[in-house]
Amino acid sequence: MKKRTNIIVILMLLITLLLPSMAFAHPPQDMVLEYDIDTEILSVTITHNSPGPTVHYVNKIEIKQNDNLIITEEYDSQPTTSEYTYTYDVQAEVGDELTVIAYCNIQGSITRSITVRNPSQDEPPVVEIVNPTEGYFHFSGIRLFPSSGIIADTLGFGGFRLQPLKIYTEDDFDDSSDLIVTVLIDEEQLGTASYNDDAEVHEIKWTGPNLGTFTLSVTAEDSLGNIGRDEMQVWYFCFIP
Repeated sequence: MKKRTNIIVILMLLITLLLPSMAFAHPPQDMVLEYDIDTEILSVTITHNSPGPTVHYVNKIEIKQNDNLIITEEYDSQPTTSEYTYTYDVQAEVGDELTVIAYCNIQGSITRSITVRNPSQDEPPVVEIVNPTEGYFHFSGIRLFPSSGIIADTLGFGGFRLQPLKIYTEDDFDDSSDLIVTVLIDEEQLGTASYNDDAEVHEIKWTGPNLGTFTLSVTAEDSLGNIGRDEMQVWYFCFIP
């Protein structure tokens, strides 16, 4: 009976000691990654609030390059009780994906990824609406003759059915065919334009009954998240569904 009582006392003591740590246990709240392609340094800024850097801390960092594990670092404490930064030597090329996983020594982890880019490639894609053509009257998307431009930048009668909307794009990182080109009418999405390899433009039809002057907007996004935009005021009249 005495032995059983001792076991219970020991268990109660262990629970009492562990409860404070478990109450504060949580994975890192945030993690920000930055990569300098010139110095080949990956900076990892971690936010992990802790009552004590040697009690509750990030004990392991894993770094992957294009899904291949390249670095594993283990720690027995963290530098501060809140936010801190680690740096790592990583040889990466433009377009590589770097993924970092930070593990809490008690429970949980956080994962963040970035795509390596060249600072000179932060320019957004070039976007130009080439059909309709500004200053012209169009029938079903076919350019016919110059218009005055008093009502709008361009006139479209019968929608853009025989000749769809056409958008020229160019980017310093992605091929034009890889860009995500979104078309909006008065900020409501018409759809995503598809790439025409022969014409080397993105295309999408604009049809349906309507009458009025509308803002035709086009955005093109590359794989680095850069977004280019072009827009045009279009007088549109169509009675065909």
